[in-house]
Amino acid sequence: MSSKTENYSINTTKDTLAQKKAQAKGKGLSFRPYVEDVRTRLAKVQAEKERIKKPASEKLYKRQRAKNKLTAREKLESLFDEGTFTELSIFAESQLTQLGMDQYKTHADGIITGFGEVEGRSVCAYATDYAVLAGSTGEGHSMKVRNITRMAGEMRVPIITFLDSAGARLQEAIQSLRYMVDGFYMQSVYSGVIPQISVVCGGCAAGQAYGPLMTDFIIMTRDNANMWLGGPRATAAVTGVEDISDIGGADYHMKHTGECHFAVDNDPAAIEKVKELLRYLPLHNKDKVPFKEPADDPLRSEEKLLDILPKDPRRSYDMHDVIKLIVDDGEFLEVQDGFAKNGIVGFARFDGRVCGIVGGNPSYLSGCMEPDCTDKFTRFISFCDCFNIPLIFLVDMPALLVGDYWERKGIIRHGTKLLQTTLTTTVPRITILVRKSYGGAVPIFTMKPYSTDYVYVWPTAEHCPMGADSAVAIIYNRQIAEMPQEEQLAFSEEKKREYFKIHIDPLETGKNMRLDLFDDIIDPRQTREIIIKTLKIAKNKVPLIPIPERKHPNRPE
Repeated sequence: MSSKTENYSINTTKDTLAQKKAQAKGKGLSFRPYVEDVRTRLAKVQAEKERIKKPASEKLYKRQRAKNKLTAREKLESLFDEGTFTELSIFAESQLTQLGMDQYKTHADGIITGFGEVEGRSVCAYATDYAVLAGSTGEGHSMKVRNITRMAGEMRVPIITFLDSAGARLQEAIQSLRYMVDGFYMQSVYSGVIPQISVVCGGCAAGQAYGPLMTDFIIMTRDNANMWLGGPRATAAVTGVEDISDIGGADYHMKHTGECHFAVDNDPAAIEKVKELLRYLPLHNKDKVPFKEPADDPLRSEEKLLDILPKDPRRSYDMHDVIKLIVDDGEFLEVQDGFAKNGIVGFARFDGRVCGIVGGNPSYLSGCMEPDCTDKFTRFISFCDCFNIPLIFLVDMPALLVGDYWERKGIIRHGTKLLQTTLTTTVPRITILVRKSYGGAVPIFTMKPYSTDYVYVWPTAEHCPMGADSAVAIIYNRQIAEMPQEEQLAFSEEKKREYFKIHIDPLETGKNMRLDLFDDIIDPRQTREIIIKTLKIAKNKVPLIPIPERKHPNRPE
């Protein structure tokens, strides 16, 4: 019995060490990687980190300062709450020694990546370091981008990108692109899963420019940002045109391309815009939209709304005036305010709840939609649907523009893309028909229950495939042409009044439930109140027809 017990006995650590010491006697010392204690070793690590945090190139650092740029580390320090930023892969550096690369310092391989908190909410971010080879993208640099983007997606938190870069690091050639595409893949996979925001605050050229366009919002600084498919030297080499100073800036992309969502003056303003935008966004697509305790009265009535519309329905007004009167505290974060101004998109709150606003603006092109406007609407509506943000449609859109010029621009294709987007959107949608909804605007924004869930119309609403002027001209074209000229005007005006009463006037069309065009004619002063009440009942909306399982819709791009 005792022998069995001995067979299963366990040696103590002390006995084991003594045994090994005896066995090793006379065989020499075993290898030890270092002889310092933990404190000495830690001091070396800290010293190395401090070295890396210093500018890699004093020349490039001074160039940044001369342009009033913040360094990469300063941008991240300003973005994150104090003491919350954790840096990742700080010891990375370029592994290339050929082509003169051994002459350069590549601290953190030219990019700072990590995570922390912005106003108490978790966020991932990275910033290219201009002091390292002008922020150019190398192999390790790109791997760090891939890793932090994947981390943000897996952890379901927003990711913020600060770009000030010369583009791909030519010394590393295809190696830099290999992992750059990994980053693009991560951006694509997590599109619609986490909010992605790019801040272009310096150069962003060639293939690198794909990155910001794959994100949800692009903020550009007016003082230093430039975004091209080809940078100045590359463009000059290909086209022979050396002066491209007008191409690629914040205002250029805001006005002409729509590739800028917010144009701000400088780096500090860009960081504040990031924080402002994040206040309206959930952390991910399954998260609740941020709620802000309202100070504004949900039942507030606005007398001024009775005086905004001109008496002549052919005259214009600014839809911004309506928006400011109905949202919480008049606060509206407009997106792409300088692009396709005939359309308005942006974020606001109603009784503390974040909503996306999509509106026509009669101050520009009478609020008619053209390709840029429809694309602006499509992109914004898609984002809101991805992140469960209810939509408010403020409609005064006579129609989509027609004619040879617009047909050549693909107005049907662009309009159809917007139509498919509104038809497949599943978040609550509330339409306020302020004045005109004609032609293509009807199925896109005002036809419940498919393109919208609720339709409330002001007494001034006009809702029809075509206005009375055009309809009468077509219907009675031959009859009018055969009349004496002095009778034509009176006949035409009579038929217009008749057509308006039968097909357009909401006091008449509301009687016909076969049409079911709207839910109520509301007092404009109660617009805010009706939106808030409807949002409460709509918060648990289940789509009328569940969308079948599929990879994605095939939109007419």
